[in-house]
Amino acid sequence: MSESRNHREWTDPTGVTHAGDFVLNKDNIDLINCSHCGFKHIVPLPDPETLRKFYEAEFYQSNRPHYIEASKEDVEWRQSEFADRLMIAEDLTEKASGRVLDIGCGPGDFLLAAQSRGWEVLGVEPSPMAAEYAANRGVEVENDFFSADLACKLGTFDMVHMSEVLEHIPNPLELLGLVHHLLKPGGVLCVSVPNDFNPLQVSYQEISKKDAWWVVPDHHLNYFDFETLEQAMQSADLKPVHRTTNFPMEMFLLMGDDYIGNRDIGRPLHNKRKAFDLNLTGEYLKVRSTFYNSLANSGLGRLAVVFAQKQD
Repeated sequence: MSESRNHREWTDPTGVTHAGDFVLNKDNIDLINCSHCGFKHIVPLPDPETLRKFYEAEFYQSNRPHYIEASKEDVEWRQSEFADRLMIAEDLTEKASGRVLDIGCGPGDFLLAAQSRGWEVLGVEPSPMAAEYAANRGVEVENDFFSADLACKLGTFDMVHMSEVLEHIPNPLELLGLVHHLLKPGGVLCVSVPNDFNPLQVSYQEISKKDAWWVVPDHHLNYFDFETLEQAMQSADLKPVHRTTNFPMEMFLLMGDDYIGNRDIGRPLHNKRKAFDLNLTGEYLKVRSTFYNSLANSGLGRLAVVFAQKQD
């Protein structure tokens, strides 16, 4: 890897050179704004075998040991959040249901929401622990890493969903290209990723003088916002057609509740944002949708959630 004071270059094993402005160093790993990829990512990127071992044997066991247990407390909230995404997809495809693939399905919450609305569902999940948990909830799951070989066996879909996946893998553009081939004409891709380096995040970081806590290079390899996510989708010949988000958790930081690295503070604040969402359901759902759509169109919100469509 070559470097200068404000520039980094790294050539991956396929011969592609990743070069861009240096952003920061965390845990002795550099983050760059890559001109080749069009988004921020760490260099060097880990090799596929290292990632396979991490997600098969460590991710839920050590890095997110409370995730599956906490997900049991979040079922109602998750079902409401994912029902919103499915309704958007149904409007875009002009279908009440269809066949949907969830890549990186985790404990299966999205699959359950889709199945309850009449969709034919299939999940792909590399963690044996999460895949088994999802399957035991009554949804079909392939316990494997998503790959070109696996994609060839799956058929086509009216919708593909990826929730917090692209930040974890070394080849987001390649994955989006595979998704393009899986989608039927007019099919919809919904991707959510952390909306990192967003204005609220950066404002609190500057005020508090903290390091960039959202940069976690041991498992977040890539860092997107709305614009760079949409550019990545366009590079795969998918047309971005809608953006939304969820509650901007950084607002709590700016109000004095420092939850960073503190589960005892963070979990109650998470429950507050759940209450906000669940109170704005039913006849008030339009209020919630308008609020989150407006935030997203201003580049705000904790997640960047973007829908893109394969053109006929």
